[in-house]
Amino acid sequence: MKFKRTLAATAAVGLLLAGTATAATADDVSRTGNYTVSKSRTIDGNLKVRSGTVNIYGKVKGNVYQSGSGSVIVHKGAVVDGNIVESGTGSVTVSGTVKGNVTEKNSGYVKVNRYNGYVDGNVYESSAGNVVISGTVKGNAHESGTGNLQINRLVDGNVVESGSGHLYLMRTARVDGNAYEKDAGNLYVYRGAKVDGTIKEYGSGSKISRR
Repeated sequence: MKFKRTLAATAAVGLLLAGTATAATADDVSRTGNYTVSKSRTIDGNLKVRSGTVNIYGKVKGNVYQSGSGSVIVHKGAVVDGNIVESGTGSVTVSGTVKGNVTEKNSGYVKVNRYNGYVDGNVYESSAGNVVISGTVKGNAHESGTGNLQINRLVDGNVVESGSGHLYLMRTARVDGNAYEKDAGNLYVYRGAKVDGTIKEYGSGSKISRR
C-alpha cells in the first residue's frame, strides 16, 4: 500500500508540474505584424513580435523580442520587467521603465528618453545604430559597432564605445563609472560633463575637449 501511495503522490506532483509548465507557456504572446500592449493590460510571460512595431503602454512581466522590420517603443508609464532584445532593422525607444537589459543587434538605434526613460540593467548596441542616453541607465552603456554613443544624462556604470563610432560626453552627462573609447572613434568631452571614474581613449582616435 505504501508503494502505491508513493506512486500516486509522484503522479500527482508530475501532473502539477506539467500544469505549471503549460500555464507558463500559455502566458507568452507571439505575433506577426504591429502589436500594442494597452495601458490596462499585463502580459505575464514573454512577448515576441516578428515584422512589426511593438508599442507598450501597459506591462510585460517577461522579455520582449522583436525581429524583422519594426521597432520597440516603451511609452511613458509602461513597464517591462525583463529584457528587450531587438534583432531586426528597427530601433528601441524607452520612455518608460525597463527593469532588465536593452540589446539592439542590428542597424537600429537605442534611445533612453529624458525624465521618464529608465533602464535598470545595461544598454548594448552591436551594429550600425547610435545609442543616446537622455534618461537614466543604472548599468553600463556599450556601443560596439559603427554607431556613436552619446551620454546626455545619468549612467551609473561604465560607458564604452569599442567600435569605429565616437563617444560623446555632453555637458549634462553624469557617469558614475569609467568612460572609454577603444577603437578608431574620438572621445568628445564637453565642459560640464562629470565622470567619477577614468576617462580614456585607448584606440587610434583622439580625446577632444569641447565647450
